[in-house]
Amino acid sequence: MADISCYRPIAGVRYLDEIQDEAYARSSLHGDSLIEAESRVPVRSAAARLAEGSQAGEASSAGTLPLSGTWRMRDGAPGDPGDPPPNTGWFGRKATAAEGMEEGWYKPGCDRSGWHEVHVPGTVQKALLELGLMKDPFWNSNMLDELEEHGQPPETPVWFRRTRAETRDWWFARSFELPGEWRGRRLTLSFEGIDYSATVFVNGVSLGHHKGMFGGPELDITGLALFGAPNEVVVRVDQAPQSWNGLLKGSPGFGWHYGHLISMGIWRDVLVRAEAELKVTDPYVATVSISPDEAVLAVEYSVISSQAEPVPVTVEGIIRRQDGPSVNGLTGEHRFTNEVTVSYGVNRLRTEVRISSPSLWWPSGYGEQALYRLELSPAADEAGTVSAASTVFGIRTLEMLPAAASQPEEHYRWQFVINGVPMFIKGANWCWPDPLLEQSEELYERLLELARRGHVGMLRAWGGGLVEGEMFYRLCDEKGIMVYQEFPLCWGPPDSPHTDLGVIDRQVTGAVKRLRNHPSLVMWGGGNENGRHGGADEGLFLTGRRCRGFDPSRPFHRTDPWGGSMHNWNVYHGGEPLDESTLAMPSVFYGEFGIPSMPGRSSCLRFVPEEELASFPPTEDSRGWKAHFHQFGLKDIIKVMRYGAYGPIRSWDDYIRYSQTAQGDSIRFTADMQRAQTGGACTGFWYYKFTDLFPGHSWGIVDFYGSPKLSYYRAKQSCRPENVSLTLAKTDGWQAGERFEAGLYAVSDTPAGLTGASVTVTLYNSGLTKMGIYRYEGLRLEPGTALHIDRLSMELPSEELIRPFIAAVTLHAENGSLLSDQWYFFNAQSKPEELLAFERSHLQDCNEYSGTEAQRAFELYAHLPSAPLLALPPAVLEGKAERTADGGAFIIRNTGTVPAVRVTISGFPEDWSCFLEDNDFGLQPGEERRVPYTAGPDISLDGVTLSAWNAAAVRFAQAEGAVRNEQ
Repeated sequence: MADISCYRPIAGVRYLDEIQDEAYARSSLHGDSLIEAESRVPVRSAAARLAEGSQAGEASSAGTLPLSGTWRMRDGAPGDPGDPPPNTGWFGRKATAAEGMEEGWYKPGCDRSGWHEVHVPGTVQKALLELGLMKDPFWNSNMLDELEEHGQPPETPVWFRRTRAETRDWWFARSFELPGEWRGRRLTLSFEGIDYSATVFVNGVSLGHHKGMFGGPELDITGLALFGAPNEVVVRVDQAPQSWNGLLKGSPGFGWHYGHLISMGIWRDVLVRAEAELKVTDPYVATVSISPDEAVLAVEYSVISSQAEPVPVTVEGIIRRQDGPSVNGLTGEHRFTNEVTVSYGVNRLRTEVRISSPSLWWPSGYGEQALYRLELSPAADEAGTVSAASTVFGIRTLEMLPAAASQPEEHYRWQFVINGVPMFIKGANWCWPDPLLEQSEELYERLLELARRGHVGMLRAWGGGLVEGEMFYRLCDEKGIMVYQEFPLCWGPPDSPHTDLGVIDRQVTGAVKRLRNHPSLVMWGGGNENGRHGGADEGLFLTGRRCRGFDPSRPFHRTDPWGGSMHNWNVYHGGEPLDESTLAMPSVFYGEFGIPSMPGRSSCLRFVPEEELASFPPTEDSRGWKAHFHQFGLKDIIKVMRYGAYGPIRSWDDYIRYSQTAQGDSIRFTADMQRAQTGGACTGFWYYKFTDLFPGHSWGIVDFYGSPKLSYYRAKQSCRPENVSLTLAKTDGWQAGERFEAGLYAVSDTPAGLTGASVTVTLYNSGLTKMGIYRYEGLRLEPGTALHIDRLSMELPSEELIRPFIAAVTLHAENGSLLSDQWYFFNAQSKPEELLAFERSHLQDCNEYSGTEAQRAFELYAHLPSAPLLALPPAVLEGKAERTADGGAFIIRNTGTVPAVRVTISGFPEDWSCFLEDNDFGLQPGEERRVPYTAGPDISLDGVTLSAWNAAAVRFAQAEGAVRNEQ
């Protein structure tokens, strides 16, 4: 589809998008000759004729035989290539074959009675856990113990070693029988995912070696298959690689992040397929244009023929709504036919289809998520068996425009325009949620529903993770969550000879073809933080060439950060103040920012014993805790405390509360700065990150067990479609007599904007007495453009009245309903000079701490002189709970004379079916807030409590009825 593009050229101006495309067009770089040959097959046009009734014949002659289910598994010593070359043993270690090869475990008749029964798809580690042969890697110090006692090679840092399971080969086997009617057919053995490399044998014959976990191999077994007798497939999964560098494989499991588990196994389905002589494959639908009356679609597909001579073929296409029989109440389906002649091999065809009164796919908050299904069925008088193809797609356009601050030649176009509507991207980084590679739809549903409810408009499927599969994208399609899919090429560049371009070519091309029809997918990326390229840049270049060649409807970004985006790790890793660092790094698009936090107490008890929560601070001997920290060290806790020193940190409960607070406020600060420039210099952000891969102290705002942290709600508040916010030069260090200044902005990321809105800013001193109040009425918020309302300026009073002081900012609709509010806290931390000097001393050393320095840090934070936000005058809260069949609402009222600061609902059920609409907010005196929740009638609310940072906890009653407490 050379004429399909996600950008329009601008006369005399070039951005990175067209610079890249021009380079791809000149290049013949490839890794796989068959894919390169396919990419060069001309695409022929086929006129679409309207059809009434079915024109094609029966297209069900192809068949599949699933091989997922019970297999047998055992481990064996891997082969040894010897060292040094020539590996003969003359001067060093002699090369040896793998144990299973020596013993003939791939041969028919091999005694497998001692092999373990396991389930495929699944990972080796999951199978070992279920068999009781491996300790739970998530519990206490199990993983750290394994790496210290058995990790290889022992001379490397403990987190970069491999476990016993990871240093063994794993052999899988199962038998199957083929249907008799398949005699004479070409047969394919298809693997949808082997992690990471393997050799496949059928009936004792090797079919070769495969690398790459995101699809393949596809193996012809026609000449080996038996009929009337059992066949046997054997797979030797090789020992795990020592490093992810240059591999299309997620990196956190290798230990650099937190935790350790290098996945390996047959993790997606396996099947045998009887191939048709005439086969439709790789359907691709791109929206050319839309209007209220009509959508023009470009439909491309391939017909693969095994006939020696050209064959006339009629391909019937049917397009219908996926979620219902009708389209806008009109006819339920659109039929067309293509009449073509196909030759032996791959024939690429394109047709144009017009859909009347189309229903569009929109991102969440902008409209419905209409989905269509395309079915393509071939028929030919001279052909034998035939095979149809189908795909689900959405009708939507995507265009990329340059942002106001984008620099030609240096930047990409960063303004996403969906269906003609420019959109500010409020997004998050996504890390795949289970290192055991469990593809649990319930877990994905839980996390993606939390993302939708949390106003996450786009997920960056981060380039240290997975190329997500069909289930993930189907859910994102249905929920209206856009996705930027990066390939897992991390911290490269992955150039030859340190990577295999053939693997990259096959894996990338397969993924693009599988996923390119999902409307939620809006951009491809080459990977994470790969740095500047030098010379060939082969791996990322080939990835981009295939993405743009097989899916020109979407942009491709070489890596992130690159071309106008920024990752800010001067905060946290560099130890720089949040405000100073963020203001010093302006960016068109923020790709990563944030700090880690500890999950809640109930989640901590799922990975460490209860007695561990009674012991604080952690030491070098706290093995259970260290096993769940970054690289099994104490430094991350100390790094976070500098941002979360809201009071003395003397217990894990203190740290949990303060770290989640700091994490949420770090996200809000940058989100506010970016959103204030909506429609101008900035176009969006992805905070780091939404999900967790291991249980423990990490960057996710939803923990490993699917429970939102307090930071989830702060991020959600920052991403409300209609929002008001302050931008500030600093959050702490304000002095008496200094002028407090802040920019006041409101924004509406909605199709219609907002008319008649009102904004109020109330400034409170440390006695929660009003220092100033500002009101703005009759505001018009244009869609997609931030409104700069005012520049607030006020001289601050005496020192004792500004330790701390608070700004409450509200946005109301014309009818008076509250749309959003933000509560900002200034001078909320009280650090003595000794602590400040300690923090400054590590600014340029990535804040690495020895055991002695770590203990000193914990002592300094434990002896903070005060907790300003906890010393505020007390508030008075009343609360009652209302229930309906599937949820209800918490009714919370502040009946006192001062604001209730950081009102928190605690103990809300963590069942995956339960969702709380809001948390960690403020209430003005006399204000009542209704907080909806989802929870079935069988879910108990007995443990739910209500509190504020200046009000003690009270318990909600399950039935209607009020509870009252005054601190």
